[in-house]
Amino acid sequence: MEQVVIMDVTPRDGLQDAGWYVPLEEKAALIRGLVDAGVRSVEITSFVHPKWIPLLADGDRLVPLLRRLKGTWIALAPNERGVERAAAAGVSGVTLVASASESHNRANLNHSRTETLDILRRAAERARAAGLKVRGAVSTAFDCPFEGTVPIASVMAVVEAYLALGVDEIGIADTIGTANPSAVKERVRALNDACEGVPLSLHLHDRCGWGLENISAAYEYGVRRFEAALGSLGGCPYAPGAAGNLDTERLVSFFAEQGIDTGIEVDKLAAVRERLFTVLSHRLPAPE
Repeated sequence: MEQVVIMDVTPRDGLQDAGWYVPLEEKAALIRGLVDAGVRSVEITSFVHPKWIPLLADGDRLVPLLRRLKGTWIALAPNERGVERAAAAGVSGVTLVASASESHNRANLNHSRTETLDILRRAAERARAAGLKVRGAVSTAFDCPFEGTVPIASVMAVVEAYLALGVDEIGIADTIGTANPSAVKERVRALNDACEGVPLSLHLHDRCGWGLENISAAYEYGVRRFEAALGSLGGCPYAPGAAGNLDTERLVSFFAEQGIDTGIEVDKLAAVRERLFTVLSHRLPAPE
């Protein structure tokens, strides 16, 4: 069977704006459950300043709880300080992020795109020095909530900057969930030509219901790495109208029905999701 890699982003993207706090021990239980189901790569937290993402302020304490688990632990880190915290906590790698559209980059990161890429250059150097895998993520790689359709040249400008940093993987995100299969093929084809062996991953939100069709389009053009979250949780707090992530269970089932191996047991994912949603239903506020 052919195999694809699914990175579950529930603990980071799924919980960053979930509305209610998931206690530290339940976050650890969530990740253990994902690993038990066969997920081998998890985006577990972000090392952003707590005042911006208060629901994920406990990342420094979460990562050490996972040291006996087999897996690849990725954390979002927006700058050098975030990388330093991620390395000290013990993650496997970091995701650096910049937006293809200028307005979303300013809303999400409070800097111009040029300023952000300079910050990320220093962050990548720090990550390399710490022995971390470095992923480069491109937000609004299709559409922007403020500018509409994003020119492919804007996406390529960020990708080329990442390639110059020597990243290990490039990820493009449909941040507001409005991409269609034609746009996916166009951008993946262009990135395949530019990336020269650097793996490409696809992060989809699903506002228009085309998520699985977009997965098929990307797979047809050689993408074998995808990101998803349990129960379609998640969304960008700085992108008005953003939809939730593509659902991990649906994605695993979609591939399984076509004889494509993910190594993940969908029945076990259901139990993990049910426990998480029970915790969220308790409506716990983030600790002070």
